[in-house]
Amino acid sequence: MAKNVGSSKQSGPRRFEFKDATSNKFWEVAVQGSTLQVKFGKIGTDGQSKPKECGTPEKAATELEKLVKEKCGKGYTEV
Repeated sequence: MAKNVGSSKQSGPRRFEFKDATSNKFWEVAVQGSTLQVKFGKIGTDGQSKPKECGTPEKAATELEKLVKEKCGKGYTEV
């Protein structure tokens, strides 16, 4: 079943991790209605949460994709 990105339904978070000689961190992102929920921190901790109100579910989905591209460009990989 395909994801309906523009839907106001909640979807599970996408998780990304970055590991190298000095870093071991995670970044999670999910759209909940018109809010982008971001969670980040060191792997093994609860991390910090940072919600961002985007106005509409469509804008939240667009922002999610933008941030995913940025994180992948920095070396994060989806797990």
